[in-house]
Parts: sequence; C-alpha cells; structure tokens
Amino acid sequence: MSIRDYLNAPFPRPKRSRKNLLWVILVGIASSLFILLYQPFGIENTTGEIIVDLIILSLGVLFIISVLFMEWLIPSVLPKLFRNWTLGKALLWYALVILFIGAMQFLYKSFWSNFQEFTWGDFFGVLARTFGIGITVSFFVTGIWQYLNRRRLSLITSAETYTVTSQTGKTLSLNLKDILYISSDDNYVDIHYEVDGERKKLVFRSSMKNVEKQIVNPLSPILRCHRRFLINSEHFVIDNPSNRSMTVKLKNHGDSVPVSGQYTTVVKARLQIRP
Repeated sequence: MSIRDYLNAPFPRPKRSRKNLLWVILVGIASSLFILLYQPFGIENTTGEIIVDLIILSLGVLFIISVLFMEWLIPSVLPKLFRNWTLGKALLWYALVILFIGAMQFLYKSFWSNFQEFTWGDFFGVLARTFGIGITVSFFVTGIWQYLNRRRLSLITSAETYTVTSQTGKTLSLNLKDILYISSDDNYVDIHYEVDGERKKLVFRSSMKNVEKQIVNPLSPILRCHRRFLINSEHFVIDNPSNRSMTVKLKNHGDSVPVSGQYTTVVKARLQIRP
C-alpha cells in the first residue's frame, strides 16, 4: 500500500466526551505547572511578583481554550468539514491545531509585554515554524504507524462503525471489531460476528466485492484471504503455513479458512504482527 492509500483511509474522530474534556484540562494544567517549575525556553519570573506567576499559569488556560475552540466549537459550527474523516485529514487538522495554539500563545505573550517586541515578521515566522513542525511530526508519525504499529492502528480504526450499502440500496452498519469473518454465498454474504461473547451470523444481500470495497482499507483489520472470504486479522492465527495450501484458524472457535496463493504473503505478514 502506498502512503496515499493510508492517508485516504477512514479514521475516527475523537469523541466530545467528559473524559476527553478532562484530559484536555489536565494537560493544560500540567503544562502550566511544568513551565512555572522548570522555566523552559527562558520563561521565568525574574520580578518575583505573583502576577507574573499567574500569567504563566494562565498559559495552560489559554491552551485549554484553544483546544476547545478547535476541537469542540469549529466541528459544531462547520460539521460538513469533518464528514468522511480520513487519516490524511486528521494529520493536516492536528497540524493546524498546533499552529493555532502556537499563534495564540505568541499573541498572548506579546499582549502582556504591550507588543513592545512584536513584529509581523516574528509572528509569521513563528507560524511557519510551528506549522512546519506540525506537518513534519504528522508525517513522521504516519511512517511509524505504517511500518511498526499497523496492529495498533487497526485496533483504533476497528472501533469505527462502517455503513455498507448493497447494490439495491439497502444499508447495514458494521462495527469492524465485532466481525470475525465474512464468507460469500453467490449473491449473498454471511457475516460472522461476536457481541458480548455471543457468536452470531447475519446474511446480507450483496456481492463480496461490494462489501470489500466499503470496509477494507490500509488501516482496517479486515483483509481478503480468498475469493470467498474476508477475515478480521485480530481473530485469526496461521494454521497451516504452507504457501500452496495455507489455512488460517479462528481463535477460540476453530473455524478453518483457506488462503489463496496470491494472498499468502499479505496474510502471513498481517497475522505475524503481534506485540
């Protein structure tokens, strides 16, 4: 798979939950305390006045407000921008979030110095460096995920609910983490899945190719192993490793699924990626 395939793969948006809000607040407070105690980047209270300590502590509050503005307010006002979210959009968006936070911190610092040392050149220079760092970090992380943490990414994206549409227009919502495997039966597919420890099967009128097109991507745990089978790589282990007659077995159930020769290399690579 190319880097473009990865960037176009569906990726979940963080939920606006109390837990995530708490994390943002804790990170903001921790950042302020870290700056106050360790004085990085020359940020220190040389006057001894308590107002300066309060200003330093308020940097964390500004961080919290900036993140909430970008991650809570903008998606609520402009929801269309965040539909069909992909890994590429996520990386670009978080680079912009970093850029916005950097801009707010720079302007805030300049405000308290009465803009005596403020220049537009410095301002845009900071923005350019911040955005460059954000993009660099994003693509560096993409590379790390692509080659070292495919399984972790699969676990993240498997929590996403996919809507599958049949050729007749009927829709079906699938949570990838629940899927065990999918088998083809002429014009129907049998979706084997497990919820709360209970195994079930759902019959859906669609071709295998149509289903594959909608749920298989570089970040999905679902992969093709045979013309009649799609498997969830998190639920299978290699049974017979022979390239000519390779089979994989469903963990905790024992179902055996054949692997066609053209898919053996990919299937072996995916199933051997384990912590």
